[in-house]
Amino acid sequence: MKLINSKSSCLFSLLCVIILSIPANAQLPTVNLRFVSFPKSANAEPIELLIGEGKTIKVEMPTNSISEAYEVPALATWALGKSSTNEKGEYVFLTYGKAPSIVAQEQLVIVVRQGLNDADGLTLNTLKNSDEGFNGGKYLLLNATKVDIAGSIGSGKFSLKPNNHGLIAPKPTKFEDTRAYCFAEFYFRKKEEIQPFFSATWRFNEKARSMVFFYHDTKSKQLRIHTIRSFAN
Repeated sequence: MKLINSKSSCLFSLLCVIILSIPANAQLPTVNLRFVSFPKSANAEPIELLIGEGKTIKVEMPTNSISEAYEVPALATWALGKSSTNEKGEYVFLTYGKAPSIVAQEQLVIVVRQGLNDADGLTLNTLKNSDEGFNGGKYLLLNATKVDIAGSIGSGKFSLKPNNHGLIAPKPTKFEDTRAYCFAEFYFRKKEEIQPFFSATWRFNEKARSMVFFYHDTKSKQLRIHTIRSFAN
């Protein structure tokens, strides 16, 4: 009897080790993937998403809204690029940009173009896309520049290093009749000098979720912001 219990205990322990060693994403058969990109591409065409060995699908990456959902296999890495065949007739996938996946059924991939075209290079950031984290009344801020960015939106304050993002849920600072507003002001730090570069009063909607992207213009190299507003599901 003791021998049987001992074998059962060993088998249970072995199963636990096997389960824990399986990548988290492998436990999700498919995920729903959405895309948004900035700045606008010089040739806005669908791009290919690698979904398996030698398999791709074309996806849209809008700049002023979030794309439709693409149901794809749960992979450890998301890669965007272009497929072709070489001189030997072999399949080749040219990667423009890639990023690790996350453990979430609903994922949002934010794509930052490094040049005028997708082929110039893409930087990908993968975030959880659900009402649990990024819902109405919240602002997602992404610093795609090479300088520190800080500022405030309404009552919410933030500070971001290059290639980092944050989420704030500010309260409005101004009311007119039934409308609410948030005063926004942003600064950047060059070496040790802090300089203002944007201020405005934005309409606040507790049902809307907003995205604010900071980046350098590919032509002028000037610091720019790009905003997108969508409504939580």
